[in-house]
Parts: sequence; C-alpha cells; structure tokens
Amino acid sequence: MVAAAESGSFTAAAQRLGIGQPAVSHAVASVEEWLGSRVFDRSHSGVRPTSDGQALLDRLTTSFAALDQSMAEARTEAAQRPVTLSVSTSLATYWLAPRLPEFKLAHPDVQLRVITTDTDETVGRDDSDLWIPLGVVDDPQLQSVDFCIEELVPVAAPQLATAVDRSSGPRALLDHPLLHLEERYSPRYDWKRWFAHFDVETPSVLCGVRSNDYSLILHAALAGNGLALGWRHIIGPLIDDGSLVPVGPTVETGSTFPLLRRVDRSLSPAATALHTWLVDST
Repeated sequence: MVAAAESGSFTAAAQRLGIGQPAVSHAVASVEEWLGSRVFDRSHSGVRPTSDGQALLDRLTTSFAALDQSMAEARTEAAQRPVTLSVSTSLATYWLAPRLPEFKLAHPDVQLRVITTDTDETVGRDDSDLWIPLGVVDDPQLQSVDFCIEELVPVAAPQLATAVDRSSGPRALLDHPLLHLEERYSPRYDWKRWFAHFDVETPSVLCGVRSNDYSLILHAALAGNGLALGWRHIIGPLIDDGSLVPVGPTVETGSTFPLLRRVDRSLSPAATALHTWLVDST
C-alpha cells in the first residue's frame, strides 16, 4: 500500500517491489475489505489515497519509521556486543595472547571476550560464539572446521636440554625427569604413547611430576623441572623465542583440533571476522 501511494500506480508499485501487478491489486483489495472502506481512488492516470487511506498511510509511515529505528538500534547493539571465544587456559596464554594485538589491529571495532576452561563439558552449551575444545566433541548441533593438526614435540628449558643426549634417540629421554599431563575428562596423548610410537619400551609407571593443568606443566618445563610433551600450536612461540628447546622428534597424531560454532545460530559480523582470523592464523 505504501509503495502504491508513493509510486502513484499499482503497476509502478509492482515493479518497485519485484512482484506482479495483480499481487499488488489483491493486497490493496484485502486491506479495503478488512477496513471496510476504499483506501485508493483509482483512475486511468493512476491511484491516490482516499481520506481513510491517507489516515492509514500516516499510521503505517510512523510504524515503519519506528521499526527502522528499532532495527538500527538492534544492529548497533549487536555490533557492540563482545564476541565470546571459549578456549583452554594454555591456548589462551601461549597461542592467543601473543596474537591478540594482530587481531585488534585488523579488527579494531571488535570487542573480544575470552573464556578459559579446561573441560569440554560446556562446549556448545554456554553463551560463547566459538569454541576450540581440548578434544573431539561429537554434537550434531555444532559445525566444525579444522583449527590445526595435532603435533607433539618433547621440549625442555635450554639448560636442561643441553643435558639430553639426542644422538641416542628417543630412549635417551627416559634418563631425565618427565612432566605428565593427567587429563580429567578424556585421555590425551601422553609420554607412554610417544615412546611407543618410536618402539621404546617403558616401565609400567613413568616417574615425574603430574598435573591436570597443562599451563602448570609448561611453567614447570620453563623452570627447568623436567621434559614436557608440547602441542606445537601452543608452544610454538616458546620455541621461537628460545624459552623451550625441542629435545626429540615430532609426532603427528593424524587428529585435528576443531573450531566449533552452533549450526542453529548465525554468527554476527564480528564473530565471523574472528572465525575467519582464527582459521587463517594457524
């Protein structure tokens, strides 16, 4: 009706709306039937609103203006709402934190909220926009893309690394204190699996410090308290700056770490920018 009044004819309104002229005529007739009076005077030169039609148009114009304003305000609020990313403490500390300046430089208007958790129990069920879990999360409500492949390399602080006889192969690492990650919720790649990959027999129990917090494992390694198995996407910056030194060969497990989002929830432009940046940064 508004398009017909502004265009001066049903044909012009139909062209403007991208529909057929009969559809416009039918819609106007339905309004007139519901209102109980004509809203347009029709003539060969076109149409123009009746007094009742003009009164209705005035109300519609006010309502549409209020709707436009509400949509604009909602769009602004959505743009200002922080994007929430859920990651492990170690990934946030050693991978994400050093790269945040790069992200903020590329996307200065995006407000980022990082939630750290060391369990996958809340993945897809909290208020986050994106998740990078610790392991595989089997949930049909989540869409997954590969964040990075799983690569592990044994590392040590520089002073301890000099004591490792790398010429003797992987077996030499058994002569040094080992730092063990004990995963609370699902088994992770551990020292026994690493040694088995190279056909090295190990005692039934490997001695060394144990923790269920990978950040504590890395802190212990940085302090020279033992050798740690390092997920390369997390410890890469520590190797690059010389804080940790590889003391054995890398193992690729064939698994990947996923980046997840809900399939029933559209990403905001800000969340889409973060999603793209995370995929491109690994």
